Amino acid sequence: MCTINDEKTLSELGEKFIVREITSSLHPSDKLLDGFGHDAAFVDISVADDEVLVINSDRSGLNIAYKLGLAGAECVGDLGVSHAISDVVAAGGCPKTVTVALLLPPNTTLRFVRELMKGVEDSAAKYGAIVTGGDTKKSHKFAMVVTAVGIAHKKNRLRRSTAQNGDALVVTGFLGSMLLGTHALKNNLDLSKQVRSLLEDALVVQNPPFQLGRAFADAGVATACMDISDGLSGTLFTLCSASGLGAIIDENKIPINPLLSDLANSLNLRPMQLSLAGGDWQYLYTIPQSKLAEAEAIAQKVGWPISILGHTHQSDFIGARTLEGEFRHINRIENDSFSDKINGKGYFESLTTPISCFGSSIDSKIIEHTFLNLV
Repeated sequence: MCTINDEKTLSELGEKFIVREITSSLHPSDKLLDGFGHDAAFVDISVADDEVLVINSDRSGLNIAYKLGLAGAECVGDLGVSHAISDVVAAGGCPKTVTVALLLPPNTTLRFVRELMKGVEDSAAKYGAIVTGGDTKKSHKFAMVVTAVGIAHKKNRLRRSTAQNGDALVVTGFLGSMLLGTHALKNNLDLSKQVRSLLEDALVVQNPPFQLGRAFADAGVATACMDISDGLSGTLFTLCSASGLGAIIDENKIPINPLLSDLANSLNLRPMQLSLAGGDWQYLYTIPQSKLAEAEAIAQKVGWPISILGHTHQSDFIGARTLEGEFRHINRIENDSFSDKINGKGYFESLTTPISCFGSSIDSKIIEHTFLNLV
């Protein structure tokens, strides 16, 4: 059999070839009835009366780890699948299948596609899902659109609109590592071996806390959840608006990896600003006070840190106690792909220089009623 040079481009090979290459490189699961190559996929998934399908589609492009040469195209495929599956898990779902639509420039090499699809398949398997199909189209710029389908128990599904007054605001993992890594590695900052390793890992392995998310969903400890892909500020505003609540947090409680604190301080980047990047793929949960001990026990068992930032309250403001001990409104700052400019800069570029994260002071009388019981 003739071996095709990996460096040949799609314009040389043609769409039919690359589709055959992709489908022949995958390893169909027994749950994919009749294999690939039909107008639609037949997936042997049963949904019981107490279950619902959870479906999410997300577009992604070339990630920073690939652009910086930290990893091959496998990490691009991994990010695309993880990106789509993140919302399924945040909603309390267990992912089952993914489909992948690839938008490919004609000068894309066969090697890139092969590495990309290996990353896609390995990533799906990591979350217990299977690849069931997709599409390829010519485009001037690379992008991939992944649709993830999962199953959730109706009673354990997690929405944005069901947070309760007085719930603890609980965030998973560390925030800000992706932003610090992007800035430090792009600008070749002088880093220790340990810090460099942490930052490279934060860029290459941008995966959601899958095991913790599934365990929280099975235990039913949370009332609502969102992933923080657009930053903590925007997530707080979206979740609280959907639930008709306000919130107050403590900036000191925002979890920044302690091994990266010196780097953050040297760049004059405070925890609130670092939390705005969102590329760390963590979750924000609202958890009743009565369920906190159970949630903390689950997190400890899974081996994933969680931090209690503050709590929701019956009000219309979202505020924080700042590092300076002041109580101030939080500015709504978030990544918006349709208006990706702040002060003339791209969103992520703007976050590497100090910006105003907070607005006006909050009346002390309001604080007496909302902050005294802050966890």
